[in-house]
Amino acid sequence: MTAVADLLCTVAHPDDESFGLGSLLAGAVAAGARVVLVCATRGEAGEDHTGLGRTGDVLGAAREQELRAAAAELGVAEIEVLGFADSGWDGPARANALVSAGEALVTAVHHALARHRPRVVVTLDPTGSDGHRDHAAIGAATTTAFARHGDATTLYHWCLLRSVMDRWVAERGGDAGVYASPRLGRPDGDITTVVDGEAVLDVRRRAIAAHASQASPFLGLSSDLEAAFLTQDHLVRVVPPWPGGPREQTLTGLFPTH
Repeated sequence: MTAVADLLCTVAHPDDESFGLGSLLAGAVAAGARVVLVCATRGEAGEDHTGLGRTGDVLGAAREQELRAAAAELGVAEIEVLGFADSGWDGPARANALVSAGEALVTAVHHALARHRPRVVVTLDPTGSDGHRDHAAIGAATTTAFARHGDATTLYHWCLLRSVMDRWVAERGGDAGVYASPRLGRPDGDITTVVDGEAVLDVRRRAIAAHASQASPFLGLSSDLEAAFLTQDHLVRVVPPWPGGPREQTLTGLFPTH
C-alpha cells in the first residue's frame, strides 16, 4: 500500500513546483513531512531558453527531467506526471489539453488523492489570478476532486500576492510582457496563511536552477522584491473554512496532533 502523504501538491507544469511552491515544499520536508507532487503536464508548449530550440514532446521530455531533478532538490518523496497536454498561454488548445480536460482531469486528481491519502492538499489558485489558464484549471479540478475524496483534512489555494505582483510589473517595466495586464495576483486581503521559507532559500534556489530550459522570473529583481517572492508563501485556506483573525503561519493539519 502506498505510504500516506502528509502533503500533496498539484501543479500544472514543470517549474510550478520551484518557481511557485518551492519554499513551501522544501519547508514541509525540512519539518519532517512526506510530500507528494502531482504535475498535470510536461510543459511541452513552453519555450526553450537554452538555445537548443527544442519544442513539443522533445521539450516536454526535457522539462520532465528538470522537474524530477528539482523535486529531488526539494526533497519530494514521490512525483506523478498525469500526462495531459500543456495548453499554452492562450489560443486554441490542442487535443487532451489541460484547460479543456474537464472531468478527465478531476478524475485523475481524485485517483491521485485516493492513492496517496494526503492529510493536506495544496493547489494553484483556481481564480486565475496569476493569468495562466492551466494553473486555474488544475486548481479548479483539485478543488472538485478534494470535495469528492473526503479523507484529506485541509485544502489550500497557493497564490501570488497582488501587491507583490504590482511591484514585479513595476520593476520589469516593458519586460513584463503578458503579466503587465490585466492586473494579476490575489488581493492581499484574501490571504489567510503566510508561511515563512527563509530557512530553505538555498534549497529553493537549487530547485529553480534545475529548470535550465526555463527563464527564471526572478532574475534581475531587486533583492527586496526577490525576497518577497522566495521567502514567503501566501495561501488561502479553503477547507476547513477560514474563521478570520490573524493569519496562520503553518498549514493546518499537516502533522497529526495525537
